[in-house]
Amino acid sequence: MKPLPARFAAALAASLLLVGGVSGCSTKDSRAAEAAALADTALQQGDFAAARRNIDTAIRNRDDVSDYWLTSARIALATQNFGNAFNAFENVYQLDKGNLEALRQLCQLGLTVRLPDKVDRYADQLLVINPNDSLPLTMKGGAALQRGDWKKAMAFADRVLAISPTDVGALILKGQALAYKGDNATSAKLIEESLATMGDPTSRLVFLRDLYLSNGNREGYQRTLARLANANPNDTRMQLDYADWLYQTQRPDSAFDFVMPVLRRNPKNIALASQILEMWLDEGRDALSTKQILLGGQEDSLEIRATFAQFANETGQPDLALRVLGTAVPKGAPDAGNSNAKAAMAFAIGLNGAVQDALGRLEDILDVDATQPRALLARARFRAATKNYRGALSDARQLVTDDIGNITARLALTDILLEQNQPDLAESNLREALGVVPYSTRAAARLAKLLIERNGQREAASTVLRDMARAARISPRADAVVASFHLSDDPLSR
Repeated sequence: MKPLPARFAAALAASLLLVGGVSGCSTKDSRAAEAAALADTALQQGDFAAARRNIDTAIRNRDDVSDYWLTSARIALATQNFGNAFNAFENVYQLDKGNLEALRQLCQLGLTVRLPDKVDRYADQLLVINPNDSLPLTMKGGAALQRGDWKKAMAFADRVLAISPTDVGALILKGQALAYKGDNATSAKLIEESLATMGDPTSRLVFLRDLYLSNGNREGYQRTLARLANANPNDTRMQLDYADWLYQTQRPDSAFDFVMPVLRRNPKNIALASQILEMWLDEGRDALSTKQILLGGQEDSLEIRATFAQFANETGQPDLALRVLGTAVPKGAPDAGNSNAKAAMAFAIGLNGAVQDALGRLEDILDVDATQPRALLARARFRAATKNYRGALSDARQLVTDDIGNITARLALTDILLEQNQPDLAESNLREALGVVPYSTRAAARLAKLLIERNGQREAASTVLRDMARAARISPRADAVVASFHLSDDPLSR
């Protein structure tokens, strides 16, 4: 066969290159679209880690699609990562100047992340689109307040209220300006009085909650938490905030009545179940009675059973955990829907003495998902129990890397480090935990105990407890932890 003439060979090469390029682009498009769809589904299911992984994959393949950045922003909002949300909404706006959701969110989030100059700029853009929109005026007032100009903030609030006396945003801005100048009583009175005459009270109650918290008004704070929970029966965060307060004020049965509907509305939400478990562990063994734990075994949802079983395990009641799980744990291979239950069962079996059996079960789970948190946690503990400290440290550090605010994992890592006679590293680990979750009573108590036991460092322990109490503000649980150390030589004044 004769070789192709040079000009035909070049044309053929160019066409093949073009086909390859189109194919490659199409492949990237399809990968991005598939990952974005998975991210949307995970977001709806409350699996924020999976949502984040998938949307990041979509954006790596196509970072010029505004809808992908919009999903990324919504995930960041759902996880309260306001800095990332702001950045993602900025990308949405750059790609789609007509996206009003992004523009309005940038105004509001700009205040949250304290970027008043950008708030002004985006608010001005909104005013160009709609000069009669009150939100950008209110946001500009918020930006002025962040610069310390409460009089200008008050002027913006009054300007909006003169046109619309029931504008909630302007009313809150006026309350904030009053509080900024030190008139907390007038601020609270202004907002409290409005609750009787205007519509949805939620945003004003949130303002009052934060005002009472910052002022140390425990009675007002408790009253407002209750009103928020009752006004928003389907708001998970508000239900759990009030439940946690009820636990802290020795009303566990009432708290349980708020927690159970949340669990039942979200029977497969792993992230939420873990959040509730951590709340119970913050409260301690008395958070749940035996009767309440066994109630978890009557639930249809395997994830709910697993949550109650894990609490029983963590509080030294493995027999109770096995009763809760019963025969509900499937015999088949581990998967995302049953791994927490299988890990809880393995943990209970190991706590009852069958450590090797437990380790085998945990290996099965981790062969399917090498980062399954509860399986890693149990394996870390059992590896330490069998003197496999290298493996135990590897598991515990993986947990902390994956979730730096996981206090239960931090405490497990502390125990392992102390077993290896590494108190400096244990102390450093706990200080890192408090850097992420400064109000954690469990981390603060563990660090204070460590400091006192090591070298009698009562003053250093007192500082740790004082800092935690400041971060926790008016928390009865924090007060109880401080009091439990009986550091009478230090009043731990806040």
